[in-house]
Amino acid sequence: RARGRRREGTRLPARDGLPPAGPWAAAEPLLRGIFEISKRSCDVVLSARRLRWSPILPESPTGGTGMVLRAQEEIIEMKDVFSVKLKRRRFVGQKKGGTLLGITIFKCLHKEENKLTDCAIHLNNLSEDHCHSWFRHLKDILNGFQNRPKSLKVFVNPSSHKREASHVYYEKVAPLFKLADIKTDVTVTEYEGHALSVLKECELQAFDGVVCVGGDGSVSEVAHGLLLKAQIDAGKDTDYIPTPVKAPVPLGVIPAGETKRYCYIL
Repeated sequence: RARGRRREGTRLPARDGLPPAGPWAAAEPLLRGIFEISKRSCDVVLSARRLRWSPILPESPTGGTGMVLRAQEEIIEMKDVFSVKLKRRRFVGQKKGGTLLGITIFKCLHKEENKLTDCAIHLNNLSEDHCHSWFRHLKDILNGFQNRPKSLKVFVNPSSHKREASHVYYEKVAPLFKLADIKTDVTVTEYEGHALSVLKECELQAFDGVVCVGGDGSVSEVAHGLLLKAQIDAGKDTDYIPTPVKAPVPLGVIPAGETKRYCYIL
C-alpha cells in the first residue's frame, strides 16, 4: 500500500500534456499512477500516443511477477479515444457536482471490416487531485489532434426510408457528438433541394465538416451542394467545370436510407 501511494502521485516530465516533438518522444511517459480497472488495481502509464495498464499482482517468490505483468498489459491508442469525462456519482435530479469516482475514457472499437462501435473504460480513483491531473493531460492530448472536428453542419432527411433518419441521428449520433464536445448546426430538410439551397449560402469556413443523415438521394444532394459551393466561391462558371475545385470540408455519411449504396461504396 505504501508503494502504491507513492506511485499514485508520480508525475513524469511533460510539455503541459501535449504530444512531445519527434517520433521517439511520443512514447515517453507523461504520467504514471494507480487506478482500479475492472475491479483490479492497475499500474497505469500515459504517453502522448497510448494509455497502457497492467494489474498489480502480489510479488512472486520465484521473481516471475514482471513476466506476468507484461503478459497481461492492455493498451489503448490515443488516436482511437474520442472523449474523456470525469466520472461522478449523483443523486436523482442532481445535474452538477457529486462524488468523484474516477475517469471514463470513450474509444472507437473496430467491430467489423469497416464498422466501428464505441466502448467505455473506467479508471476508478477517489483522489480529486489525482483524477483532475490525469483528466487535464488526457484532454490536452485529444485537443492536440489537429484533424479532429470541433464544429459540424448536419443535414437530416426525416423522409428517408421508413422515416428513420431522425431517430438514427437524435438517438444514436447526436449523443456521440455531444460526448466528443463537437458543436453541431442541424438542418432538418423539408423538401427536395433544401440541403442544396442551404449549402449554396452556407459559410463553410465556420465548420470542420458536413454530415448527411439519410439515404442515397440525400447524400447525392449534399455532395452536389458541397461541390457547387466550392465552385461558386472559386468564381468558376458552374455550367461547365472541366476541372472542379475540391470541396473545402469533408463529407460524413450516416446511412439511414433503404439501400445505403453510397455508404458501402465509400
